[in-house]
Amino acid sequence: MRKEIIAYHKDYSISCSRKNPRQLFYSNGEIISLDCTYSNDESDLTFLTKSGEKYEWKSKYVNVYNVGQFGIAVSPDGTKMFAQTWENGLFCFDVKTGERIWRTKSRRGVTSIFVNTDTITVQLHYYAMQLISMDTGEVIKEKRPSTAWKFTALSNGYLVCQTTAKKWEIIDPETLEVKESFSHKDFTGGNTGFCINSIKMDKNGMIVVSGFENLFDKFKHSVKSEFISSLERIKS
Repeated sequence: MRKEIIAYHKDYSISCSRKNPRQLFYSNGEIISLDCTYSNDESDLTFLTKSGEKYEWKSKYVNVYNVGQFGIAVSPDGTKMFAQTWENGLFCFDVKTGERIWRTKSRRGVTSIFVNTDTITVQLHYYAMQLISMDTGEVIKEKRPSTAWKFTALSNGYLVCQTTAKKWEIIDPETLEVKESFSHKDFTGGNTGFCINSIKMDKNGMIVVSGFENLFDKFKHSVKSEFISSLERIKS
């Protein structure tokens, strides 16, 4: 079965089957895989654990919108599942039973979630990024400005997001501290009018930004990060 990584989190990455994007695989932790079958306004969820146990339940809060890159995720210990919603905040469920553990007080929509060791970083529709307690769903810290759409998690565990029309930032997901800033022109290599559809980090620590204007006009630009370079020097 061919798989591709669709999301990075603090302690694991998420891959999916190319034939079935709703079949998710976790690289580390207690949960090995999650299968999601969506029909009649709710989903059938099946979790497989490292020890061979299987948990099955239904949810109306998991659907075609949030099954994917940053829509649903699990805690590293395999006890909780988190689901973003378009206009109802973030939900936390018991992986074994499907019982709701908490729901964020804010009903603002969530576009991205990133699971840390004991907290969750979320991007809200309304121009804010929040750090949330994994146990209670309470907001620990909020960062503004931050654009309403998704952030990208790099393979080194840091987030990249556009914070204003002319600025991009590398952010520590566990503190929401800004580690480095780029102008929009520098980040896109001058392709400021193009739609960005991919941000990745290559093996040399360069941030590779891809985008398009139409079917024929595309661009790919590599951004050198002094912050990432310093991490690579420490690692070596």
